Amino acid sequence: MMNKMITASNAVFILVLVLLLLDGCVSQPYGNFIQNPSTTYSKVMADDVTAQIVRLYPAANTQFNLRHVVSDPFGHALIENLRLEGFAVQEATQQSIQQQIFAAPNQPDTEPQKGLPLSYVVDQSGDLYHVKLMIDDMRLTRAFSVQADSINPAGLWVRKE
Repeated sequence: MMNKMITASNAVFILVLVLLLLDGCVSQPYGNFIQNPSTTYSKVMADDVTAQIVRLYPAANTQFNLRHVVSDPFGHALIENLRLEGFAVQEATQQSIQQQIFAAPNQPDTEPQKGLPLSYVVDQSGDLYHVKLMIDDMRLTRAFSVQADSINPAGLWVRKE
């Protein structure tokens, strides 16, 4: 009888531990981490990011699949810019992200995912904004500085593959 109680308590403990770990997987480290982001600054940075993507990828032949839900001015401006330039953009929904996380590992995909995975991080430290773009295995990073109510690139793009 005591052995069954220990087994039941172990099962409950393991279940709680798994749920906590899965909760950590659902929250993603992507997106805009700036409190009350300026739509003007976001648009300028998104325009610059779009120009860099246009230099690297052929528009009519490239699809980007966002890996996270977009809910900020930078992300909306980026999606709009990419579509205007001729890129296909597949936006992520909370439901699609959960389906990817909780999909059975032995279950084959009904349709292989087309396109390149795309995610971004926008952050700020003082008057310096940082944009980090992740496209497939490539990382692009650029800093932007705020001076006299305008934002400008503070250096060149850094590319890591």
